[in-house]
Amino acid sequence: MHLMRRLLLPADNAFWEAHWRPSTDLYRTPEGYLVKLDIAGVRPEDVRISVSGRKLKVKGSRRDRAMHEGCRCYRLEIAYSGFEREIELPVELDPADIATEFRDGMLLVRISSDEGE
Repeated sequence: MHLMRRLLLPADNAFWEAHWRPSTDLYRTPEGYLVKLDIAGVRPEDVRISVSGRKLKVKGSRRDRAMHEGCRCYRLEIAYSGFEREIELPVELDPADIATEFRDGMLLVRISSDEGE
């Protein structure tokens, strides 16, 4: 059965992936930097943010909470698993300079910086 699934499903199917990589945008703002991650369906308590030098690491998980007992799946395209993104910025990061906000399925990470453009 496992071999049949492998032959019938596309290799890039989220079913086979242990982690997914949320899409990420990085902006330079007058106040510093803004990192946007597309993590629709992820609860704030399921996200962890850490910094090391110039690297911002965002880890978490998205779970399928809508499943009901006796429910059978016909198609799974949404990745329900852990995720991790590491974004390198052009400045050293300080956790005290970071603020987060969840809005419309996006995680917004604002990083204050005194550096000029």
